[in-house]
Amino acid sequence: GSDDNWDAEQPLAQERTLRLILAGRTGAGKSATGNSILGHRRFPSRLATTPVTRRCDVGSRRWAGWRVEVTDTPDLFSAQGRHADPDCAERARCYVLSAPGPHALLLVTQLGRFTTQDEEAVRGVRDLFGAGVLARAVVVFTRREDLEGASLHDYVRATDNRALRALVAECGGRVCALDNRAEGAEREAQVDELLALVERLAREHDGAPFTNDVYGLARARREVRPEDRLRLVAEWLA
Repeated sequence: GSDDNWDAEQPLAQERTLRLILAGRTGAGKSATGNSILGHRRFPSRLATTPVTRRCDVGSRRWAGWRVEVTDTPDLFSAQGRHADPDCAERARCYVLSAPGPHALLLVTQLGRFTTQDEEAVRGVRDLFGAGVLARAVVVFTRREDLEGASLHDYVRATDNRALRALVAECGGRVCALDNRAEGAEREAQVDELLALVERLAREHDGAPFTNDVYGLARARREVRPEDRLRLVAEWLA
């Protein structure tokens, strides 16, 4: 069917790819979430208020006939993080690693702790990718164990955090929760739930990834050496 042509740009068209970007505030659990999705410790992660992740990095796994690529990000989304990347090198790296564009942006936040820092990170996401990216976003709550078996949808409906409710609405109600300490079958069941949500989202868009002018630039210059492509994208972002 038409599914076979999803990634016609790739030489191995039979290997369909789902690209995900992890975004959110420092300390929300982006890298731990990436490791859960990949099923192994690919990204450095520990409970810390200072950023552990310094560079954008990408890991991959097979899942249900897909190649899933996960781009982990350092603090690109706060004002402080943007000051630390004055030449846009790390933001350019995020674009080049996730080109030709993500099928889903995972906005990672901690259950029960959606703060002004989270709101700032969402603004940073809009600034970097454009507001349209939220049509491809899933709000991923870490600390699923704190739900103690209750429904995540009920939790979101009942929260008095207006900013969180507004964000979930803007993301089309797409939410998922993970316990990043889970292992084995329990972890895989949670990841299956998240990736099935991402797969549905990708199908809604006929498999086309999110794109914007910057991804257009990152893709159009494929013949250019990688370091030159990074520089071109960084100059565009600056």
